[in-house]
Amino acid sequence: ALERGPWWHLFGDPVLDQLAARVEVSNQNVAAAVGAYAQARALVREQRASLFPSVTLNGGANRSHSSSSSSGGRTGNSFSASIGASWEPDVWGRLGRTVDSASASAQASAADLASARLSAQGELAINYLTLRQIDAQKALLENTLTGFQRTLEITQNRYTAGISAKTDVLQSQTQLANAQADDAGLVRQRAQLEHAIAVLVGEAPGNFSLSSAAWNPQVPEVPTGMPSTLLQRRPDIAAAERRVAAANEQIGIARSAYYPSLPLGASYGFGASRVADLFSASTSVWSIGLSAAQTLFNAGATTARV
Repeated sequence: ALERGPWWHLFGDPVLDQLAARVEVSNQNVAAAVGAYAQARALVREQRASLFPSVTLNGGANRSHSSSSSSGGRTGNSFSASIGASWEPDVWGRLGRTVDSASASAQASAADLASARLSAQGELAINYLTLRQIDAQKALLENTLTGFQRTLEITQNRYTAGISAKTDVLQSQTQLANAQADDAGLVRQRAQLEHAIAVLVGEAPGNFSLSSAAWNPQVPEVPTGMPSTLLQRRPDIAAAERRVAAANEQIGIARSAYYPSLPLGASYGFGASRVADLFSASTSVWSIGLSAAQTLFNAGATTARV
């Protein structure tokens, strides 16, 4: 749960800072993790609501007709309205464990979100710094190509003048061709990195480009104790630990199935043939009581769940 902050600022690159900010809002993996976390939090609220009584309100109106050979038939109306409440006390701890399990799952989902965000940001930083490294290599290679081109011209002139052998010309041509092949490979690698960065920031690769720029590498200092403490901040490990906690709560929920459920219920309602008489005292009906249910045989399903 520790706040990691904008760690990419340590590299001192404003373009990287802008791209990392776009990952927060446009990366699709991060957006999916945000949705999963919101769903997990909603499930916690749903499970917590089971600890409190539920109240229901019902109403109805019916019109019926009965036929008779003597009277020719009779048509009548009936109206009803009732309010009811039910509550199951958490005698065996099943409801509380359900809430705890949902809370642990929500915390695991929060760790998954942090892991997705950290993964996207880390991959962005790697791809971006590699791209800038290729830019530096390409700038150096362009100077090398200029030198090889000049060397080939000199060697060709010397060969024309009869000073150098044909092998010297072929060697210069080979050096220039190899350097040109290396340059084409760097162009291809740079395009691949641009496409990867475009996907990370949620943009179509055809609409995204990064211009070449001078690169001043700034390597942050790594604290001495970082390798030993970094494990405590890994969100994937935190998510795994929270899922173990949720699974432990599920064991307690399954064990509560050995005991009977004891829900409490109460209702109060009215019934009449006319709406005007619906809420009169003579037509009211109420009920309150405790029920119990216990599974006697389920072919070992409860034991299997535990």
